[in-house]
Amino acid sequence: MFTARSYNPAIDERLLALAAEGLSRAEIAVELGVSLADFDVWSDREPGFAALLADADSRSQAWWQRQAGEAMAGGKSIRVSLWAKVMAQRYGRAGHSPRQRPDTAKPPAPRARINIPDNGRTRRPRGGTGA
Repeated sequence: MFTARSYNPAIDERLLALAAEGLSRAEIAVELGVSLADFDVWSDREPGFAALLADADSRSQAWWQRQAGEAMAGGKSIRVSLWAKVMAQRYGRAGHSPRQRPDTAKPPAPRARINIPDNGRTRRPRGGTGA
C-alpha cells in the first residue's frame, strides 16, 4: 500500500525553479526525490500545494512555448515538427479552441425550404392514364 511522504514547504522554491526550466511534473518529482503519487496526495491535503503545482505547470508550459520564438528570433534552426509533437504530447491541443457542440435541446430550424421537381425520375404506374 502506498504511503505518501510528508510534505515539506522547503521544496516549493526548487519545484518552481525546475518548472521554469521546462521540466514536467514527473521530471520535477524525480529531481526532488518524490513521486507523482506524493504530488497527488499533497495536492489533496495542502490547498497551497495544489496552487503551487498549477503555477509550476504554467511556468513549464511558458518555457516550452518560448523556445520556438527565441530560436526564430536568434536565427537558430529549429525542428518545428519535433517541437510541435512535444507540445502536443505535453499539453494536448490547448492552442486550439474546444470544439463547439450544437445545442441538442432543440432541433435546428430550417433556414430555407426548396422544392425540386423530380423531372420524371419517379416511376409512374404502367398501363393507362390512371383516371
